[in-house]
Amino acid sequence: MIDTNLYTDYPYYGAHTADDINYDPNKVRIKSLLWKNYDWIKKLDETGKARPCVLDNVQKTMLCNTFDMGYDLFECPVCHNYQIICRKCHCRFCNSCGVKTQKILALKAENMCVDVPHRHIVFTIPENYRILFRIDRSALNLLFVASRNTICKMFNENLFRKEKNRQKKTGKIRNDKDNYYLYRNHKYANRFGMISTIHTFGRSLSWNPHVHALVPELYYDPKKKKITHHSFFSYKNLRKTFQYELNRLLFEHFGKQFKKYVDENYEDHPDGFYVYAKDPKDTEQSSSKPISKNVQGCVNYMMRYAARPAMAESRIVSYCKDTDQITWFYDDHATNERITVIESSKEFLKKLFIHIPDENFRMIRGYGFYNPKEWKLLNEIHTQIGNTAKVNKDKEEKKQKLNQLLKKVRLRTLCLDSFNRDLLRCKCGSLMLYSDSYDPLEGRTNDRSYRQSCIDEVQKMRLRGIGPSG
Repeated sequence: MIDTNLYTDYPYYGAHTADDINYDPNKVRIKSLLWKNYDWIKKLDETGKARPCVLDNVQKTMLCNTFDMGYDLFECPVCHNYQIICRKCHCRFCNSCGVKTQKILALKAENMCVDVPHRHIVFTIPENYRILFRIDRSALNLLFVASRNTICKMFNENLFRKEKNRQKKTGKIRNDKDNYYLYRNHKYANRFGMISTIHTFGRSLSWNPHVHALVPELYYDPKKKKITHHSFFSYKNLRKTFQYELNRLLFEHFGKQFKKYVDENYEDHPDGFYVYAKDPKDTEQSSSKPISKNVQGCVNYMMRYAARPAMAESRIVSYCKDTDQITWFYDDHATNERITVIESSKEFLKKLFIHIPDENFRMIRGYGFYNPKEWKLLNEIHTQIGNTAKVNKDKEEKKQKLNQLLKKVRLRTLCLDSFNRDLLRCKCGSLMLYSDSYDPLEGRTNDRSYRQSCIDEVQKMRLRGIGPSG
């Protein structure tokens, strides 16, 4: 059952109630395109042309907010009006569920961040490298590791030089485990913080994997047991280090077949891979000023596409059923021009499917003192900064504070804050009360066979408003 309490100070003007939901039947929805092309999508899965996660995400999205997922019934005690709130799929491909998930992830990240300026850094790769990550999606993990190692090396320049000279003399690495995650087990390595997320797309929906990172401008010195502010980020250093680390990790992953890419890479990119980290006010390719004091804004942007499809439905202009042509647009980064694309619905869906992450792939990761396991070190940093409100005595207190924060994204509160619409407010002004629940999954598993049986039933009945025409 949904939480019927309100956790907001937002003033409710009574303008929208449960009966005032505006529905535009002419709006093109991705969910409708999935219903229309479901047989084709299913055939792709049966022939092995689509990854297993594609059909799973498609099925969940199609059944989202329907009776097949269950519902909660609320009734007005005065006029006996009722409201049915269907349950969601909580799928990473669903536009509806993704918005709420993005807000949850942003709140969790914001709750961790220390109160200092943060640098928003974007790590990109050459165009000829992109196909490698399509062929082997497990290599996407290496983008996280390479960007993490780049930041770690930047905060440990002196240690890096010392270990490099030592390796030249002895020919050995101090700790083999530190060769993958740089200085992870080194006793005196400076502790940094980093929250990173991966985006696999550009505005044109092309395959373009890159990592967005949020890095605080300070580090913790384990020798002195003190924090030190660090605001200078060398643009040249970031580019060169990221190029070297990614090439090293990819060579270990792919083996000798990757050698031709390495040779071409250093010739075509003598200055390293493009890394955005500079302040827009600076003319030099390095920055000694913070790029953003608004941590919340950076976090929201990073998490925006970490939990929902690569494109919002608002960018879809129209869809012609007769020709099966869909029209959508994007704003070009280079020219700032609006590009209009007209293509078949199948081609459009293909572009969306390639960005569905594999099952259990973590899109957001924390490193350094932003790693959830390092919560004690993060407490120490919060204490030294003077922000005792974010200090947690134990894991239980940390969990309680987070749950209190996440009350802001409960369904009723979120709808009121976002749309000034109270889902449980009847048109007579009374508050609806919980009446009943329906759970079709009680004693069953929401697996592919169950979802398929639900879809088959809908296709047979051809219910208007649920099928392709909805």
